[in-house]
Amino acid sequence: MSHSAKVTIGEKKGQTTVLVCGECNRSTAHEILLYADSEDATPDREYMWSNHYQIVQCKGCLTISFCQLSSNSEDSDPEDPSIAVVTKTVYPSRVIGRTPLGDLHHLSFELSKVYEETRVALIQNLAVLAGIGIRAIVEAVCNDKHSTGRDLYQKINALSIAKLITKADAEILQDLRFMGNQAAHEVKAHKQEELSLAFDVVEHLLRTVYILPEQTKRLPKQNRSRK
Repeated sequence: MSHSAKVTIGEKKGQTTVLVCGECNRSTAHEILLYADSEDATPDREYMWSNHYQIVQCKGCLTISFCQLSSNSEDSDPEDPSIAVVTKTVYPSRVIGRTPLGDLHHLSFELSKVYEETRVALIQNLAVLAGIGIRAIVEAVCNDKHSTGRDLYQKINALSIAKLITKADAEILQDLRFMGNQAAHEVKAHKQEELSLAFDVVEHLLRTVYILPEQTKRLPKQNRSRK
């Protein structure tokens, strides 16, 4: 935003917009609580742009979020040039079906951090970073569990030998290792569907190795003795 931008601030109580809610995990009506509109143009007004900022609240769970709507005079609908293309960005970022794992406190700080950063990269469609992050999660688990081997290939197999994961799980993780190598060394951006499935796998890994064993400890102990 330049110093010459015209800024308008106000309330829009009662007006609503439909956004994906990170808590409800679906599209819901959000009430617009406050807004700030910014409009600007070049001196000759050949290029104009605007940003509309909104503080919104989900009408279901009451979670508050921030929404930005951006447009400019150069981006228009290919079928109707009179209609400007509006880019909508919501903070914190979210997509339907990609809520974070529960009980993340069972993970180490370093592991939970790389998990959350990778999830954000996936949500924001940062394909290369998401691919690298998926590999980093697998390697972080191997290191945390002191899995031995000269490279990640051997470390993943060592997890299976230690019975922390199944052999079938290890074979899938090897595919994720290869995917991460392509992202890191070839700057390959995998498709969103591929990355989403890969992230499902690493979440399964975290549940299997960390979360489920801790949750099981909370179950009542059964008397296994026979009379």
